[in-house]
Amino acid sequence: MGGLSSAAAQNGLLFGTAVCTSDVLAQPLTRAILRDCSIVTPEYEMKWDAVCPNPGFPDYSAADELVSFALANALAVHGHTLWWHESVPPALRTEPEKRFREAAMDHLQATVTRYAGRLHSWDVVNEPLEPADGRADSLRETPFLSAFGPGYIETAFHQASLLDPAAILVLNEMGLEYASPAAEDKRRQMLALLEREKSRGTPIACLGIQSHLTALEQPRNHPELRTFLREVRAMGLTVMITELDVSDHLCPRDRRRRDAIVADTYRAYLDLVLEETEVLAVSTWRLSDDRTWLNGFRPRPDGAPQRPLLYDRAIRRKPAWHEVEHALSKERQPGSDEAPP
Repeated sequence: MGGLSSAAAQNGLLFGTAVCTSDVLAQPLTRAILRDCSIVTPEYEMKWDAVCPNPGFPDYSAADELVSFALANALAVHGHTLWWHESVPPALRTEPEKRFREAAMDHLQATVTRYAGRLHSWDVVNEPLEPADGRADSLRETPFLSAFGPGYIETAFHQASLLDPAAILVLNEMGLEYASPAAEDKRRQMLALLEREKSRGTPIACLGIQSHLTALEQPRNHPELRTFLREVRAMGLTVMITELDVSDHLCPRDRRRRDAIVADTYRAYLDLVLEETEVLAVSTWRLSDDRTWLNGFRPRPDGAPQRPLLYDRAIRRKPAWHEVEHALSKERQPGSDEAPP
């Protein structure tokens, strides 16, 4: 049986996962990554606070290790992430706006220059929207917004494009895939943001949809998401599924039932997205259950470890792996006019 990268390649897709430096030392996991993946995303190692915990003294050694591992094994690399409000070094969070602006530009320029020509794509700006913050443009209140003003997205993308013109530049966002009035509002605000940026000539090529899903909450058909994806496609933008996983915190404790529900959620979601838009890559947020972030962020009420990924803790394929393989390899015509029943 082939790997997921082979299944994805049948439809011109890349399949990948987030990795950490510890993964390249864990042989069973490393073998699974090399068998299944054609692209990898550094989970932490390229984030600003990881590279530069002490401003002025950047340390790219961990990021370099992952990039070297990927390129030595013919894997593409998705850079994650240049500007994100959650990865600002602590020492800069209270600095004056002028100092923050200089440091943010220095970090972007140094990072992109270091890896220019070697990366497939970059998350240039991560999670720019937060309608609850109350701005008319729905931009999230962040140090980047305060220091640069509402044109900070345009600034970041133009600079990244200048320094690494061959890379695909991605605007990455969370919460676009949920089924709720708040999520629908965020989808509408994202379309408005993309239209504004396109009118300014901002070189956004791709929308990253994180896709942290919750089993038993994610609808199978989701007409609002279908409409949103069609509108993104009509704007000439591609899509990357950048951080896919499926929380099972609402599922019953029985492992077989949990695994079946999680697998079905993966399959239904990928079928929907791949039918409606041009997807460049699908990446899960880690590959095996022992590496998930969800046990700390969203623990199950019964205390059982979550099983949200494609491999179990012993690096054995789960039902979700097989459903993802089916979805990736399925022959389809993107953007069909009729939604399936």
